[in-house]
Amino acid sequence: MNTDKPILQLMDEFLANHDVRENSRKKHRDNLHFYIGWTTRNADVVNPKRSDILRYKQYLIDSGKSPSTIDNYLVSVRQFYKYLEDSGIYENIAAGVHSPTKYTGYRKAPLQPDQVATLLAAVKKSSLVGLRDYAIINLMVRTGMRCCEVARTNVKNLRIENKIWVIYIQGKGHYEADRALGLTEKVVGPISEYIRENNLQESSPLFLNHAHASNGTRITTLTISKIVKRYLRSIGIDSGKITAHSLRHTAAISALKAGATILDVQSMLGHRSVETTMIYQRSIEEERQREGTAVRFLDNAYEICKMNDKSSDSEIRERIPG
Repeated sequence: MNTDKPILQLMDEFLANHDVRENSRKKHRDNLHFYIGWTTRNADVVNPKRSDILRYKQYLIDSGKSPSTIDNYLVSVRQFYKYLEDSGIYENIAAGVHSPTKYTGYRKAPLQPDQVATLLAAVKKSSLVGLRDYAIINLMVRTGMRCCEVARTNVKNLRIENKIWVIYIQGKGHYEADRALGLTEKVVGPISEYIRENNLQESSPLFLNHAHASNGTRITTLTISKIVKRYLRSIGIDSGKITAHSLRHTAAISALKAGATILDVQSMLGHRSVETTMIYQRSIEEERQREGTAVRFLDNAYEICKMNDKSSDSEIRERIPG
């Protein structure tokens, strides 16, 4: 290296100059400490070679880490050596070292429309807490808003513009409510009922805690997550694949199936890139693949050719062992 500075000092300088949020900076620090520890034991930490980066990648693979985790580790290494090269300290030996192929679908399961109806019906609106819980869940399944976005919303973020109800959303990584999303009466109705019954003012958080110890304070992301999970369990849904965030997935999938375009859903969810939204389209495609949609179309196509296999499903199952 073209410097006498210790590797850990170079890492600190990279992190200090890296324009990311504090949580991301901490992840990079942890990832690089792990890499430097491995390199100290297995290579020349001062003058590593590209082959060392490839061996490190193989070590991560052999250790059983998921493709997403391996990608996370390698991103930090690639950005660190890019910084060193840009600073004239060392060549970027990590350039072009690819991460393993990641699963690009969505890992949380959506609710089916009948499950959404059952979930909403499980919320008893006879109390202020019930009105709040119904308004929150209804808002999430009809807009795809995240728990954190719901928690950040104030009464003043809900307004009428050009005769249309609009909610201003403070998205993930944003410092203010700067994204407007049009709403329907079915979304706004339960919210306005909660506002009226709770006598909320314009400057108030839209949703409040009503527990004795924290009564009147802004609801938290964690509380929203627990509320949703509790109602899911009440209707017999208790799976790690179905959480409060699944309501966002449910909104996206349901909108696409109902005829919304991928750009419509991208706008609703506030994704910067349509590629991010495409995970929901791929989820629908995977569902069709599991259902054998194309295979069933072929059955119909070949029927024209008068193919003679008349076996029923039950007869076929009897022939197949297991």
